[in-house]
Amino acid sequence: MRSEHDHEARRRDVLVTIIRQYIANGQPVGSKAVTPEVSETLSPATIRNVMAELEAEGFLAQPHTSAGRVPTEKAYRFYVDRIVLTDRLPLGMETYIDKHLPMEGAPPEEMMASASHILAKASNGIGLALGPAVDEKLFEHVKFVKLSDNRALVVIVSKPELIESRIIRMSLEVSQEELDRAANHLNAKFRGWSLRALRLEILRRAEDSRAFADALLDSITELLKEGAFGDSQPGALFVEGTARILNQLEFGDVHRIRSLLAALEEKARLTEILSSCLACSDVGVQVLIGRENPAREMQSCALVVAPLQYRMRTVGALAVVGPTRMEYGRAVPAVGYVAHRCSQVLSCN
Repeated sequence: MRSEHDHEARRRDVLVTIIRQYIANGQPVGSKAVTPEVSETLSPATIRNVMAELEAEGFLAQPHTSAGRVPTEKAYRFYVDRIVLTDRLPLGMETYIDKHLPMEGAPPEEMMASASHILAKASNGIGLALGPAVDEKLFEHVKFVKLSDNRALVVIVSKPELIESRIIRMSLEVSQEELDRAANHLNAKFRGWSLRALRLEILRRAEDSRAFADALLDSITELLKEGAFGDSQPGALFVEGTARILNQLEFGDVHRIRSLLAALEEKARLTEILSSCLACSDVGVQVLIGRENPAREMQSCALVVAPLQYRMRTVGALAVVGPTRMEYGRAVPAVGYVAHRCSQVLSCN
């Protein structure tokens, strides 16, 4: 039993050494490079045997016959699950993040822009920050003001930190008294609801009461249909550090990452990719490596993503994109810590 445990420890030490060396310099790692790191416990012959085992089991690959070995996606998955997810962010990086993230009361857009910049710098990759979608903001208060020509001014206060005004044109004549009744009803009954849920509930009630005369519900439904509460819009997306990724060895061939670059340019697609990741799990940091990414554009990359939360409710995402040879030991704890701090700041608004 002891011998088996020792053998697994040797395999782990050799594999982790190869992964860290390859992450550091991007060159295939030979047994001679591994030996100085583990020579106190392993002989050169043992190291070569262990590397052969790891290659046979799919943890290592040999790009050329005379070259050393490189980690596979399976190796990176082992490294992330067994080593990196227990790592803490260095104290110096925590201090840097705390210093450069906006304080409580800052506009969410300012905080998200800072977060994407910090993540790009911390990971040497691309930092992404997806802010709260309009639909997911929580309704606080609304005010309607009648204007001329069947128009109305709508002022909505929602959380986190949004005051929005718009002018809508109604197909029906609605008095200021009716507008006030509609606002008072919404403010009393729907405070704390997401704007999406509020819209759906009003439309459901209108459908259920079609056979009955309800002037208040008619007024609210009319306001809703004319866009008083806006439409479904994704949150603001901030992308920082795209130029950095082109300096990575893996991405020297631009043709190889053309689809990734296109996705980074097309913010709607990037928003969709991040949202689909959060749909799988909205708790903690996720790391998707290579072909684990459901989005084809991301399958030459690693994606580290964590939910942005407002009072325990997921409203956005923070992420880092880089090569599979990513500095996971920096990127994973950085994404987790920045997401935690941003969620704290957001929830105080």
